[in-house]
Amino acid sequence: MEQGLESKDAAPMAREGGRRYGGVAQAQREQARRTALIDAATEVFGTVGFRRATVRSVCGLAKLNDRYFYAAFDNMEDLLRATYAHHAQTLLERLQAAIADSAPTLDARLDAGLNAFFAFLREPHAARVLLLEVMGVSPETDLTYQRYIFEFAKLILAMAETPPPTGDDAQAQVRIVGLALVGAMTNAGTAWVLMGYQDTQACMVASCRRVLRGALM
Repeated sequence: MEQGLESKDAAPMAREGGRRYGGVAQAQREQARRTALIDAATEVFGTVGFRRATVRSVCGLAKLNDRYFYAAFDNMEDLLRATYAHHAQTLLERLQAAIADSAPTLDARLDAGLNAFFAFLREPHAARVLLLEVMGVSPETDLTYQRYIFEFAKLILAMAETPPPTGDDAQAQVRIVGLALVGAMTNAGTAWVLMGYQDTQACMVASCRRVLRGALM
């Protein structure tokens, strides 16, 4: 039984835009349930891992009946992709905002972006979903992962003070450098999370700035 999102005593009322329960439109309720499932999946995947997670464990934490799960997602892997995409998009938007608000110098942009990145990773469940749980699950999930990796690579490359390359070979090299830099930041962030944030955030930012600055100058 769904708790908090739907009262079984609420009388349905016809309204423009679809049925409403207790003054809440159906589309809003569906979105609220989807959000609750993604929030629950973040905790479950971030605690026991995707491969040990079950529909029952996610629905139990979300306080939703199983039928609401299957109304929102095809299966657990579909939920994993949605959960990963939610956190990857959240991180991407935070990075974009931090960089846009920084001073217009490479060092300032790098510090702003790196601080936003490592601040995000301080939420260990979301960090595990973002960095660990989607790897090697299936070709379809790999595609979701790759789409965001290219977005992060483009964001890093956009901070460079050099003009964009011309020619196919030069463009390919820049693209590969961008992907390599995302990999370096991912590995550094993963180690930081797995080691329990042993190093300070300032140390992580300073160290990763050296890597990025050397490649982008």
